[in-house]
Amino acid sequence: MRPKLFRDPVHNIIAFDQNDPVERVLFELIQTRAFQRLRRVRQLGFANLVYHGAEHTRFTHSLGVAHVARLMFEALGDRWDEDDRMEVLVAALLHDTGHGPFSHAIEKVTDVEHEEYTRQLIDDPSTEVHQVLSSVDRSLPERVGAYFGPRDEVPAGKQALRDLVSSQLDADRLDYILRDGLATGVKIGVYDFERIKTMLETYRADADPDGPEEGRVRLAVSHRAREAVEGYLMARFHMFKQVYLHGAVRAAEKMLEAVLRRASTLHAEGRTFEELPSEPLRRLLVGQRLDSDSFVNLDDMDVWMALKAWRRDDDPVLSSLAAGLLDRRLYKPIELTAQDADDVEAFLEEAESLARSHGLDPDYAILLDRAADTPYTPYDPEHGDGGAHIPIITADGRALPIERVSDIVHLLGRDTYRILRVCVHPSLREDLEATL
Repeated sequence: MRPKLFRDPVHNIIAFDQNDPVERVLFELIQTRAFQRLRRVRQLGFANLVYHGAEHTRFTHSLGVAHVARLMFEALGDRWDEDDRMEVLVAALLHDTGHGPFSHAIEKVTDVEHEEYTRQLIDDPSTEVHQVLSSVDRSLPERVGAYFGPRDEVPAGKQALRDLVSSQLDADRLDYILRDGLATGVKIGVYDFERIKTMLETYRADADPDGPEEGRVRLAVSHRAREAVEGYLMARFHMFKQVYLHGAVRAAEKMLEAVLRRASTLHAEGRTFEELPSEPLRRLLVGQRLDSDSFVNLDDMDVWMALKAWRRDDDPVLSSLAAGLLDRRLYKPIELTAQDADDVEAFLEEAESLARSHGLDPDYAILLDRAADTPYTPYDPEHGDGGAHIPIITADGRALPIERVSDIVHLLGRDTYRILRVCVHPSLREDLEATL
C-alpha cells in the first residue's frame, strides 16, 4: 500500500506508511470523528483578529506533533519495542482531541481541563478512538490514557516517552512554536529543531547523584545542543509575549468568557435560548459534563452560531458582547503598572463607578485579565513528578538541569512574565487611562 501523505507548511511532507502497523493505526485514528473535529477548532482561538494568517487548526498541529514525536522516538534508538512506539505516537497524535472550542476560554467557564476530555475519548468504549485502539490490543486504551494522567501512571522505565508527550521539551511545544510563528509571521518563533532532535539522549535518574532517586528513565539533550535548546526556550518566551498574551487577543478571550458567563446567568434565571442551535453548548452553559458523543459534536462553529443568535438578543449585555466579537469591536486593554493590591483595588472601584455612570454593567464592562508564563521551570527536588526540568548530558556524562550549564536559561528560570490588565468597554478607555 502507498503511504498516506499530508503536505504540511512546517514539516513539508508528513507521511503515514500503511505497511507499518503503528502508522496504519495512526491513520485510522486520523479518520475518526473525534480527530476530524479538530479541523473545526482553531489552534490559536482569537489570535487571527490580530495576526490574520493565524487560521490554522488543532488538526494541523496534531499531525505535526505526531510527526515530531516520531522523529524524536527514532532519534532515541532502539531502547523500546513496537508496543512502546505505538502508545507514545498514539498519545502524541491524540493529545489535543479534548480541546473544546476556544479551549482556554471554555475551560474558564466549565472548570474542566481539556486533558480530562482527551482521556474520556480514549477510555470510553463507545468512541471510535477507543474502538480503533482496542482492536489492536485491549490494553492499549488504558496504556495511552496513562499519558494524560499523573506522571507515575507511566512506568519508570518509560518516563522518557512521557516526556516526548508532556514536558518542557515535548513534541507539542516543539511543533506549536514553529507552527504558530509561521502562521502569525512572528519571526522570533524559530529555533533549530534538527539540532535538538539529533542530540536527544536518555538517562537514568537514579544514576545521577544530583537527581531524584526514583529509577526513572528521562529524556535529555547532549551538551552539544545546549545553544539550540536556549534558542527554543527564547523563541517560546517571545511567542508568549508577542502572540499568546497579546492585549487584543486576551481582550477577545475575556469577552468570550464574559458572554458565556452572561448566557449562563440568564439561563439560570429562566431564559431558554430557543434560537441556540447547539445542544452540547447549551449543556456546557448549565455546567453539565458532556458525554463523548456530545463533545465530539461541539466545535468553534457552535460558538460562532451562538454569537450570531445572541447579537439579536433583547439583553443589552449579551448582544453587545456578541456583536463586539463578531465585528471585531474589542474591549481595550489597559496595563496596570501598580503592584500594590490596594492601588489595584482602588482603580477597579473607580472603573466600576465610571461604568455605572455610562449605564454599563461593571461586571461585564470591566474585565480583569491576569496571566503569567514562566519561560523555563528550574529543577526542584521537591517536585512531585521527579522534576520537570530539561536535563543536559555534560561532556563527562553527568545529567544536569540545563540552568546549571546555561547562563541564559538560569536567568529565564528566575523570571516570570506577568500581565495585569483590565479590558474595558471602548467608551471607558479614555477616561480610565487619564486616571493612571
